[in-house]
Amino acid sequence: MNEKEKREVALFRYSLVSPLLHNYENHKDYLEKMGEKVHDVPHHGERRIAAKTIQEWFLKYRREGLEGLIPRGRSDRGQSRRISPDQQDHILD
Repeated sequence: MNEKEKREVALFRYSLVSPLLHNYENHKDYLEKMGEKVHDVPHHGERRIAAKTIQEWFLKYRREGLEGLIPRGRSDRGQSRRISPDQQDHILD
């Protein structure tokens, strides 16, 4: 995902947490309602987003601002998640 796409996802996430920031609704009711909906997530298509995830985004936004809502790459990208490098070397030998 390029930087423009990441920014679009961050803005989408902000659109979900914004009502929590401005106290438009009761937090619990809002999170339950949003968790039941199917959302059109930029570059990912239609997805359900758990209430807990929206709550985590809200907390990240309060700590880090919009930068906290930008998707991060996996720290283990390109590495096997099932076997260690030593095990992999042993198998390949």
